[in-house]
Amino acid sequence: SVILKDQISGHIVLMCKGADSFLLERMNKNDKHITPTWEYLEKYAVIGLRTLVLAQKTLSEHEFEIWNRRYLEVCSSLIDREEKMMALQEEIEQGMNLVGATAIEDKLQDQVGQTIATLKSTGIKVWVLTGDKIETAINIGYSCQLLSNEDQQLLIDGKSEEEVQDSLDNALTNINSSINGQFALVISGEALIHGIKPHISSKIVKIGDACRAVLACRVSPKQKQEIVSLVRKEKPQAITLAIGDGANDVNMIVAAHVGIGIKGLEGQQAARASDYAIGEFKILRRLLMYHGRESYRRNSNLICYNFFKNMQMVLPPFWFAFNNGFSGVRIYDSYIFQMFNILYSSLPIVIYSVFDEELITPKLENIPSAYIQGMKDELFNAKILWRWILNGGLQALAMFLGSFLIMEANFYSGDGGFTNDMWVSGMTAYSGLVILCNTCLLYTSPSPRDS
Repeated sequence: SVILKDQISGHIVLMCKGADSFLLERMNKNDKHITPTWEYLEKYAVIGLRTLVLAQKTLSEHEFEIWNRRYLEVCSSLIDREEKMMALQEEIEQGMNLVGATAIEDKLQDQVGQTIATLKSTGIKVWVLTGDKIETAINIGYSCQLLSNEDQQLLIDGKSEEEVQDSLDNALTNINSSINGQFALVISGEALIHGIKPHISSKIVKIGDACRAVLACRVSPKQKQEIVSLVRKEKPQAITLAIGDGANDVNMIVAAHVGIGIKGLEGQQAARASDYAIGEFKILRRLLMYHGRESYRRNSNLICYNFFKNMQMVLPPFWFAFNNGFSGVRIYDSYIFQMFNILYSSLPIVIYSVFDEELITPKLENIPSAYIQGMKDELFNAKILWRWILNGGLQALAMFLGSFLIMEANFYSGDGGFTNDMWVSGMTAYSGLVILCNTCLLYTSPSPRDS
């Protein structure tokens, strides 16, 4: 909504555009154009058009001054500022007159359906939060392959808390009574007003977790943020990703663990507020299936390898302490000790973490099972980490024992027939560990392959 003042006539006018379900409650009930306009809106929604309602209200100078003074005071409040601002905004938006309605065809971007189908095939739960009417949203859901004819739609729509609870209970009953059924949850913004309450919200998450897709219709930007926050609260182990292309998606993008903004005709607000910005929705498949999966694999090996090589570096002096009676004698000079991470083992792992590629890009985008490795923590978990640490410790022990038993017990220097001292044995162990840790990295890195 915006409040404007005509410089010629001096009239102050409140102009508003929004969803029909929200503006209907704020309309002048005596307006005779409301009923026929809403009939047209239903027809437009059935054929998949995106609709908006326009309304306005003329304010007197006195009415505006009183409201504006209160609004400025609330804007400087330090306690519950947003709630107070929304309450005053809703107060001034009452009794508006209908101006008209718009209906446009919003064509989907290229490969939207294929991208959503790929995401669903990996096991990712896809929730679509839109401001469209239920009929429009369902039509778009079919066209973008979010919904299918095999899905049994669970519609949650009600104006009272009792109606919403009854609908949620019926949905849970249908899910529990079905053995191999496929479900899709469709919920309206009015139902979410009550469904987001603490004693009801867990049911929505439980139903959504059992459904192949969730479609929330006629939701406001604040409700989008609340849904993301709800999922994070009820499922703390889940990773949420929000993607949007307009200013009304900013709150949702900020609330998610990872935010992706699409740069397009609706402005750059979403892209600025996001963690990653892309040009088209179809790029999301490459971003997740290739860059996301490969980054997870490389970073998993990076973390484990750093523990592995540091165990190799620090454990030989520990094992040597049993030989020198814990006197503090060093097995090798402190200078080369510092050079292990700085020079001898740092560059290879950096090259690996940046350039290593297990599968070529086109193939990896079409293999959903490869992405599931990250969702199931198959490449990085406590078991794998401890295996790397144990492997590094055992290799360090073997290299230490081998160098001291071989060099000190069997090799003699040419100076008087003395056996080699501990510095020779220490350098032998150190050199072997440098070769060993880099060879292990070479073995860890797979050769790029087509499949």
